[in-house]
Amino acid sequence: MGSTAPVTNVIDVSGQAAVAGDRDTIGGWPVLDADQPWPVCDCGERMALYFQVEIPAGVPHFGGDQLLVFQCPVESDACYPSETQLPPEFWDHPAENDHAFWRILLQRNGVAAATADPYLRPHRLTVHEFEDVDHRNDSLPLQDFKVGGAAFWVQAAEHFRCACGTDLVFLCQIPESFEFSAYLHDLSVDYPALDDGLLLGNIVYVLACPAHCHPAAAYPVCQN
Repeated sequence: MGSTAPVTNVIDVSGQAAVAGDRDTIGGWPVLDADQPWPVCDCGERMALYFQVEIPAGVPHFGGDQLLVFQCPVESDACYPSETQLPPEFWDHPAENDHAFWRILLQRNGVAAATADPYLRPHRLTVHEFEDVDHRNDSLPLQDFKVGGAAFWVQAAEHFRCACGTDLVFLCQIPESFEFSAYLHDLSVDYPALDDGLLLGNIVYVLACPAHCHPAAAYPVCQN
């Protein structure tokens, strides 16, 4: 890799089951700060841990943070905010949704929860540095599941301002129709939102506050 090449960190699913203490996982044991409870949806359901990764040290603003992405197992929707200025406590009261059925956290001093997520079978992820260049058009960034680097916007780039006044910056990209449902436990109860995927299976861009004004100051932006 040339020293001047743009870089990102590609996230791949490994062939290994995750165990307690793993920090890069689909499902598994969320690595949460001591004062951070497991997120609960307004509907009363405890949220499912779709994935978590320890952000590599080289990612500006967020290196060393633990990124955790949760969503309610029974409710799903998409986020298409129309206002660039996000409202106060947007993580609890998002601009274009009746309530927050998702929660994105950035934690610094987390320990593994005592129990694993009950919805998704714990599976290890690998995170490795890679050139952030799309192989079909080398003027564009990668379309992959990744953290850091630049967003591959399938429509026009979108920009939002945190409630604290700081511009959110791109942190993570989840490809369209990523098959989280492939890792579902064989549950006796049907959870259709999990089958619909994260935020209805749209390509999801996680934008986060570089000022770290709140552990949940991160917003999912959807395109398709």
